Amino acid sequence: MRHRDLPPPDTDSVIGDAGCAYEVEREAVIVMIERERRSLPSSLLAMALMAVAVLYLPDARFMFALLALRFASFLVTRSAGARLERLAYQRRPLAGAQRAMALAMALTGVTLGLMLWPQPPETWDVPVTVIQAIVLVAVTLIAVTLAALPLARDAMLASFWLTVCALVLVHPDAGDAALIAAYTIPLIGIRLYSASAGRHIDAAAQTLVQKRKLSIDLAKALEEAEYLSWRDPLTQLYNRRKLFEEDRYEGRGLSRHLLTIDLDRFKRINDTFGHATGDRVLVATAEAIRAWMTALPPSGDHEAYRLGGEEFLIAVFGLDDLAMAEEAERLRLSIADLSDRFSNLPGVRISASLGLAEWRLGEPLDDALQRADHACYAAKHGGRNRVRRAA
Repeated sequence: MRHRDLPPPDTDSVIGDAGCAYEVEREAVIVMIERERRSLPSSLLAMALMAVAVLYLPDARFMFALLALRFASFLVTRSAGARLERLAYQRRPLAGAQRAMALAMALTGVTLGLMLWPQPPETWDVPVTVIQAIVLVAVTLIAVTLAALPLARDAMLASFWLTVCALVLVHPDAGDAALIAAYTIPLIGIRLYSASAGRHIDAAAQTLVQKRKLSIDLAKALEEAEYLSWRDPLTQLYNRRKLFEEDRYEGRGLSRHLLTIDLDRFKRINDTFGHATGDRVLVATAEAIRAWMTALPPSGDHEAYRLGGEEFLIAVFGLDDLAMAEEAERLRLSIADLSDRFSNLPGVRISASLGLAEWRLGEPLDDALQRADHACYAAKHGGRNRVRRAA
């Protein structure tokens, strides 16, 4: 039989129950990565605007150094995100990459906080306000982007808040300590909003994973149903329905033969040793047929069927009459050798009568099958355990 006709593997769905939690986490990470990728132009634009604003500050050189540090942390974050993305698409563990992402985001929070370095009182308010606005917007967007990664999000918010607090409390030009409250209240709001967005992302990811699992389970069930509709459940050979639905026989340009097989005195085996032993004999016969077909010249697709009871049929392609007769005899001997498998049951004797018929070009399947059946009957009436060829 062809490889594509082998029975489907008896495995769990790609998304098992144990893997659902990981799949939800993975989908949430992918959402974050896609959001972060879309925010790249705006991140670069924000840094460019801050660079312009820094030009108007008294100590522009120092602030450019802080901006360079901010850009370096941006690159570190991009690298950590790329690693997380790679592991997510490879379906590999994400815990280590998420911790690395949290460290990168902590560095991001520090560098964003440092961009709020207090300026002397005589500094022009416009560039200072521009930088403060850009920093606050950046913190908000990053927190929302990281909504599905609470560890990284909270690391960024906490490091930003601690940096701002340190600047306000330590720097002599920081001004009123009430600025801490001015930054703390918006950060709490950002944290609450981001957490809510994260819950929505997780819920959406869980719904997506559940739908995907249902789709996989349904596809598997349909595949198995189709497989079973064409297969004999005991021997896994094709069944009679498949034989008469077959539409690929014509037009191959190969010689064709039908070989019918009827196990001799099979009812006696069932009556004497029970149907369980009879089933074992049928399965062993099917295995012998498959092994026999595997050894045939690879000149065509040979197909085997269980027609019912102890009757089998094989359609063989690409062999001439002489070769087919020799191969039929080889199969008869293989089936007769199956008795050795039942040595623990003295009295089990397995043999088969075979009927061989050429399936002529343009001849209906029913006609060729009838001639093969008549040849099989002749083999039985002629003493069993032999091959007879139809006229």
